[in-house]
Amino acid sequence: MALNFKDEVLVRIYAILALIVVPVAGLLMWRTVEVAVVKQAEYQQMGREYFRERTVRAERGNIYSRNENLLATSVPYFSLHFDPFVAPPKVYYDNLDSLAYMLSLYVDSGFTVGAWRDSLIAMRDSLNKPARHYYKIAESVSYRELQQIKQFPIFNRGRLSGGLIVEKRDERKRPFGWLARRTIGKSVDGRKVGIEGAFDEALAGKSGKEEMFRVGDGLWLPTNNLAIVEPTAGSDVYTTLDVNIQDITENALDRAVRDHAPDWGCAIVMDVKTGAIRAMANLGKNTSGTDYFEMYNYSIAMATEPGSTFKLATMMALLDDNKVSLDSEIDIENGVKEFYDRTIEDSNPLSRNWRVISVRDAFEQSSNVAMAKLVDSLYSDNEFSLKLQSFHLNEKTGLEIEGEAQPFINDTTSSTFSGVSKAWMAFGYESRLTPLQTLTYFNSVANGGKMMKPYLVNEVRREGKTIQEFKPTVIDEQIAGQRTIEQLRTLMEGVVERGTAKKLKTDQYRFAGKTGTSQQNYGKRRRKKEYQASFAGYFPAENPIYSIIVVIYNPRRGGYYGGEVAGPVFREIADRIHNSMIEVHEPLNQGPRPVLYASQLPNRDAGYLPEIVEVLDYVNVDVDSLPNTKLVVVDAGDEQVDIKPINPASQKFPNVRGMRLRDAIYVLENEGYRVHPQGVGRVTDQKWHLDGRGQRGRDVTLILN
Repeated sequence: MALNFKDEVLVRIYAILALIVVPVAGLLMWRTVEVAVVKQAEYQQMGREYFRERTVRAERGNIYSRNENLLATSVPYFSLHFDPFVAPPKVYYDNLDSLAYMLSLYVDSGFTVGAWRDSLIAMRDSLNKPARHYYKIAESVSYRELQQIKQFPIFNRGRLSGGLIVEKRDERKRPFGWLARRTIGKSVDGRKVGIEGAFDEALAGKSGKEEMFRVGDGLWLPTNNLAIVEPTAGSDVYTTLDVNIQDITENALDRAVRDHAPDWGCAIVMDVKTGAIRAMANLGKNTSGTDYFEMYNYSIAMATEPGSTFKLATMMALLDDNKVSLDSEIDIENGVKEFYDRTIEDSNPLSRNWRVISVRDAFEQSSNVAMAKLVDSLYSDNEFSLKLQSFHLNEKTGLEIEGEAQPFINDTTSSTFSGVSKAWMAFGYESRLTPLQTLTYFNSVANGGKMMKPYLVNEVRREGKTIQEFKPTVIDEQIAGQRTIEQLRTLMEGVVERGTAKKLKTDQYRFAGKTGTSQQNYGKRRRKKEYQASFAGYFPAENPIYSIIVVIYNPRRGGYYGGEVAGPVFREIADRIHNSMIEVHEPLNQGPRPVLYASQLPNRDAGYLPEIVEVLDYVNVDVDSLPNTKLVVVDAGDEQVDIKPINPASQKFPNVRGMRLRDAIYVLENEGYRVHPQGVGRVTDQKWHLDGRGQRGRDVTLILN
């Protein structure tokens, strides 16, 4: 059967297609098998060599103060590199001069426009050298600068058409500089400490992933693979720190360490009712010993023998166990007492003149001998140690940040316990506490016996919503009897009124506390003596709001006693908080409104009716009826207040007594008089000036009071 022309053409086309398509399809199938099966391992290895995934860190969350001031944040910085072979040749060379000018003007003025131009030409020249696709343009570029650079010629075409390569990195910044630096935290030996470390997981967020490809010389650049896993930004941490109190505390401590040249010093301010830490300052000498910085958290990490501040615990034990009363008497033997082969002496020079004194006086004057004799004679074996441990003095506070030292209260289970241990423990030796642990104990006395766990963080928020909240935690509802607590508060007030801290007393407010002085290296005879000066207490004494401890270790000048070295720092901190913080002042209008008698009611006050009514309404004075006039006068009766209309303008010489200056001027100047005011308040008298004829003129002096 003969084919027609049309069919013949189709056959030929099919034949040609078969000759072309079938071999190509076969080739493609073979390549697929080769890639997927035969050479799978080889191509996978190539993929690993030229492509890989990189972890993308999430934007770290911020740390805020109690008053929502920014304490730590991550600031983005950018490294800029350039691939000169991305832009087409014509685009590149047409814009070369303009780009060189912008780079010289805004990126690195150390290179002239000509030098930048030569450099850009050399980047593109690959005839005499291998082509490079990665040239450094700038380091540590801010976000604002980056936005400007992205508008430069060539760069404004984007990365795929212009060749600008941007790599982001974050730097942690503290807007308040060194303020609470060690408490907020930083990186130490590759690990984070402080709040940064304790809440690292929440702050860090969730990392993402991005695909990278190798451009040679070990350099890897991100691809534009849209399948990357986006990172999730970190949460924000809101602390209990108050930037104003922290600033007050750090400045006071800074002045003290520069005056006394110690090894280190620290100060803590705590909210009495909650245990929230409002300030934590730490200053120590740098490695060269030439200056002081906040490099180590002595407040929580240095457990030392506290000295006489520990006498508060001794007195709590004695009073709570009914061993003594405040009026009990003790022979302090002129401040010197032998215990076995050891001698205990009072540091207070007044003790040299005393024999028998009351327990109250012994505490207020900080007699070591009195405390030692009482404990040694009234407690047996391990009884005193167990009582101290019942006050939680052998337990960590559990503060969120790491590094808290383990406290130590000596007892009979220890190899260091001896016949003199009870006596020495009574005035602050053979035990070790950190400043924070000591303050937590003092705070419990200020808080009526309720011991609160100190804490540094209020809540964690994500995108403004609270996801974790930290509330005040009670360690012990009542560490000692209520009467014992009341007696201890009386004793600490006496320390300031009459005792070792009486030079710190102020007429502005009352505070309570205890001085402390301890020798730290008494077992090392050949070494120069090192002392620790401390002061712990609270204010106001009647209704404590803040408790404070100050510790100065090994002061080298200006004395070493707690009352003369640490006490003034406490006083400065308390003074400045008292003067600047409204919460430490009693409200003037606290309590019910007093009943107003007729003699106390407003009377003869004159002025603009709406304002008079507003004032009377504020003080809860009811008025039966109101006149239909603008100006009125208040008339107080025996049991009520009346408001009566007045019209001074109708008088030949208007009487404006009882008015405020504004109303008086309104009346007089509208009638053409010239006013000369004297004083402040309301008009109590008015004196008319005489004219040339000896008559009352147009000038009047208003006396205000």
